[in-house]
Amino acid sequence: MREAAGHLKQVGIFAATRWEFDAVCRALPVKDVRRIAGARCAVGHRGACRVFAVRTGVGTEKAGAVCRAVLAQQPLDLVLSSGFACALTPSRIGDLLIGTDVAMQDAGLASPCAEPFREAAVVAAKAAGLVAQVGRFITVARVLWRADEKRRVAAATGAIGLDMESAAMGAAAGAGRVPFLIVRAASDLLDEDLPLDFNVFLAPRGLGGIANWLRGVAFCLVRPSVAVGLNRLRRQSAVASERMTTFTERFLDDLR
Repeated sequence: MREAAGHLKQVGIFAATRWEFDAVCRALPVKDVRRIAGARCAVGHRGACRVFAVRTGVGTEKAGAVCRAVLAQQPLDLVLSSGFACALTPSRIGDLLIGTDVAMQDAGLASPCAEPFREAAVVAAKAAGLVAQVGRFITVARVLWRADEKRRVAAATGAIGLDMESAAMGAAAGAGRVPFLIVRAASDLLDEDLPLDFNVFLAPRGLGGIANWLRGVAFCLVRPSVAVGLNRLRRQSAVASERMTTFTERFLDDLR
């Protein structure tokens, strides 16, 4: 059921995982929780905005399908891709990465980010005392967990940030003629390896997928260094989450 736009700006904020979704929800007085296309959607208000915070799941297929479903049911004035990203330029954990446009890796077509909203994001970040970079994003189909993979993508594209959803969200927003914006916080850096190959946990849950998942669990159990690395990533994600909440609060407060 469509909600009337009224005088409030209708903002959809899309995040892949529970941790990224929670970072958005902490910025809102959540009034309602519903399901759209199977995805969790928290509805609330902040400033002059009615906000639809949506948890899409990881990857372009899920993100695109959920974003299209939301746009089919609810008119929006902005689609915002929020959450975590890998920094592809020298950065610190928690630095904001604000997109000018986004493209799939090895694909020529890019989705632009709306300049007025991008400028508003830069102003909000500065007002909140947050470090921010502005530039292109690249979306990939799999987790790049090795530093050498990240460096190759950075050198080939000149992008500042990398994620697994924004290109699909941008395409959905473009098809619906809705302004699009990317603001994410760096949760891992260009020159660091992730503690393990997370792709084994993202495989489809057929027999092969379950076998890969079990191998991933076994790998974690027999290598103490993996536990240390996961704890480091947990701390980094907590910093990125806090920065996203701070940004979201200020951005929504200032948006008119």
